[in-house]
Amino acid sequence: MRFKRAESSSQSFNAELHSNLASLLFERLQTDKQLVVLDIGPAMPTTVDLFANFKCKLIFVDLYSFDLLSGGYSEDCEDNQHREDQQPTHQQLVEQFTSALNLDPQTKIDICLFWDFFNYLDGTLLKAFVDALHPYINDSTCGYGLGVLNARSQLPNYQYGIKNLDKLHQYLAAEEQRPVYPHSQRDLNNLLGYFDIDKSRLMPDGRVEYFLSQGSDDKFVKKPVF
Repeated sequence: MRFKRAESSSQSFNAELHSNLASLLFERLQTDKQLVVLDIGPAMPTTVDLFANFKCKLIFVDLYSFDLLSGGYSEDCEDNQHREDQQPTHQQLVEQFTSALNLDPQTKIDICLFWDFFNYLDGTLLKAFVDALHPYINDSTCGYGLGVLNARSQLPNYQYGIKNLDKLHQYLAAEEQRPVYPHSQRDLNNLLGYFDIDKSRLMPDGRVEYFLSQGSDDKFVKKPVF
């Protein structure tokens, strides 16, 4: 099911966004190895500037412009039998995401900056994306994402960068917002497979930030705050 998208308003726009969880991305870093960071959005100057301070391979793959987000695929349909013959299979979707990621087969990612990308994928596409990413994930991979508390909360049409350990930078998106499919935290935990939501924090405007990691860990206890 699709939900109403936010209307952009420059009057209420604030470029800086405080984060309570972004710093967790850096707590497990090993200073003796190169850090590999995957950013699912376009290259933003704040992100480039921050990671210039690290021994780092920074990979930008702007999946927000991915063709499957443009409406060519639909999970909702009235004529299911007719659509079944036209819809790609799960494996075909995985292959399309793998092609879009275009990562070296030897790549192992330390940090995934998902931003609000999950909200532009329905459950079928999200499962396929997670499976496509799996070969590049290792036991210590962690991630950061943004969502909304519920379907009544609007998702702003922003792009994101990370400015420092507790501050994000928001950029007004130049293109029209894609259809939005907000997921509850419970749904995300079921859809993300090998990723767990270790911590979540509610933001003042109804958005939620998530810190993701591999499985349970004594250091990070799951504490949803809503």
